[in-house]
Amino acid sequence: MTDTSISDSIRASVPEAAKDFIRNFFSSGLTRVLKGKENVLLWSYSQFELSPFLLYQGYVQGKYPLPSTQQQHLINWYDPEIRGIIPVDNYKVSKDLMRRLRKERLIPDNEKIQIKLNLNFRDTILCCAGPRGTKNKTWLTPEYIEAVIELHGMGIAHSVEAYQNGLLVGGVIGLSINGFFVTLSLFHTVDNASKIAFCYLLQKLKDDGFKLHHCGDVGSWLSQYGMVPIERERYRRELMLAVTRPVIFSSNIPSLCL
Repeated sequence: MTDTSISDSIRASVPEAAKDFIRNFFSSGLTRVLKGKENVLLWSYSQFELSPFLLYQGYVQGKYPLPSTQQQHLINWYDPEIRGIIPVDNYKVSKDLMRRLRKERLIPDNEKIQIKLNLNFRDTILCCAGPRGTKNKTWLTPEYIEAVIELHGMGIAHSVEAYQNGLLVGGVIGLSINGFFVTLSLFHTVDNASKIAFCYLLQKLKDDGFKLHHCGDVGSWLSQYGMVPIERERYRRELMLAVTRPVIFSSNIPSLCL
């Protein structure tokens, strides 16, 4: 008799009531240890290998992943009580950045920042994952990068890229799921390049008719763009409305109102 048939015969001999008891025992134990059923669900997500489908499913359900930089292949999933969004129709641009954007019109062509969409997604996300200052590691792990690159091939992940004299000097990457957009990461090698790219993204989301823009934790540097806190239940309601709206991340590069 094979190992499989032995396990099947043992399973068949266990009464249903006992199976229910075992399931409830482990479920209640996990609930107590992890302090709530919501955390049990997040823990269960972390047990699966990261894939494009898992990323997509997680974001649609209001969760977001943060790969561990200490333990390889470990993905922590979060569903915080409070998170940050930037109102699509009411984003802010600082006076300093506005002056920098106006200055773009006056400087030589080889010094201007030019914006492209999805021209070189792979290089953009790899630059986002590069070392920053004294930090050699970022949360963008190889597994996460490959999953997002696959989503880009499906038309779900996008990049807004900043070029100067033909070189990629900044950019922002994110996911669009109908009327929902989540900003994942930014980078720059030239001052203000990522900020300029992000401004174009904000205007683009408004022009294309997006409904919800998730930007991570409240209090990050993105707060300068008008980020506001939103509670979990309200976020879930707005997320449901956004992902059911037929919105497309178009190929149009927006014009900024300066």
